[in-house]
Amino acid sequence: MRRLAFALALLAFVLFAGCAVTDYPFVEDQRGDYQGLVRTAHKAYIVPSAQIATVYPDGSDELFSMVLQNQYGDQTLYTFNNFDPTGSVLFLDQTYCDWKYDGCEIVRAWNPRQNDDPFDYEFFGDCSGARSLSLLVDYETRVGECGDNIFAGDPQAKARLFANLDTTTWRGGSAYVIPLRPNNFWVTLTDPQGHTEWAPVYGEFNLLLTERLQLVAPVTPNVRHEITWVNAWIAAHGNKARVWMAYRGVQGWIDVTFRPDGLTYNAGRF
Repeated sequence: MRRLAFALALLAFVLFAGCAVTDYPFVEDQRGDYQGLVRTAHKAYIVPSAQIATVYPDGSDELFSMVLQNQYGDQTLYTFNNFDPTGSVLFLDQTYCDWKYDGCEIVRAWNPRQNDDPFDYEFFGDCSGARSLSLLVDYETRVGECGDNIFAGDPQAKARLFANLDTTTWRGGSAYVIPLRPNNFWVTLTDPQGHTEWAPVYGEFNLLLTERLQLVAPVTPNVRHEITWVNAWIAAHGNKARVWMAYRGVQGWIDVTFRPDGLTYNAGRF
């Protein structure tokens, strides 16, 4: 899965979904004469394609994932929540690659080197952020970990896709205004048997994308209608789908597994 495809998927589903990484490629490195698998020794923060915060009346959730890999390539993946009770959206700062997060994991996924189900996981519903979890994500290509980001570079350059968008200010910096409308954003869902349906876009959604690829998405009442449609699709086709989306001439796809419980919880908040 390409980075661009995943970024587009975030736009599609951040409206009502928090994501957990349940499958991740091998963590590899090259130092001197050695090239191959590395033992992380501790959890490593998976650098997201975009940081996302879903804003609720009682605060904001920002789900993030970490990977722990042994010398054989077997992994355990964890998903946590960076909760801000003020709702002012204080994004997780990984400038110093802090891995010592001891909060409660929402998801723990065992990802062995062989014979792995990419969407098997343990769910801990009492943990902060569990309400936001609606998607499980299988990375086909490595995104990068904090301190070893294979997509290092100017964050502004990564957002050139949105150069034709209007801008506004966000906490002293600039941010892109991303308007999602039925006439500029298209989504299809395809089940494992190949049946494809167009997903409707109800009303208007206005997101903000900062220069650091941090995405702010207010959870508005329109989300309820999107979730109702997706839950009906799940009832008819199951909870696994390939999601294709196109936004202003750019398109991509991602394979996901939906969590109906998480979707239903968020639909019931409106």
